[in-house]
Amino acid sequence: MPSLLSWIGSHAFDILSAVGIISSLAFTAASFREDTRSRRLNNLVRLTEQHRDIWEESQNNPKVARVRDPQADLYTKPVSAEEAQFVMLLAFHLHCWYRAILEREVSNLEGVEKDVRNFFSRPVPRHVWEERKSFFDRDFRRFVDDLLHS
Repeated sequence: MPSLLSWIGSHAFDILSAVGIISSLAFTAASFREDTRSRRLNNLVRLTEQHRDIWEESQNNPKVARVRDPQADLYTKPVSAEEAQFVMLLAFHLHCWYRAILEREVSNLEGVEKDVRNFFSRPVPRHVWEERKSFFDRDFRRFVDDLLHS
């Protein structure tokens, strides 16, 4: 026992330094986890607000109301510039959701896939998607196309 006390006495500074380093690393890890959780929640709130704002636009703007119509006749009335612009706005927004989920910036929400499938299966969005999907990266194109064909 005296040799243990002697060893502790001669290495007290080293032991104290190691305990301090380990404690600071543990604190840093806990802070990092909390920052990550907070950032993810903030990202989810921001994406949700943007989603709401985009859909409010479709509710308040009669020029894009047909985008939601599952029976829209593109033969008698082709897609307008306003409709195409709205579809692209929402497509870029959905692309942001997709990327945020892949990068684990938000949780994978089952409703996102359903939302994408439902939106792009309607005549106006489907037409704009087929015309302009080259503006999106290959992974997102495959994601949307797989949902549409499943």
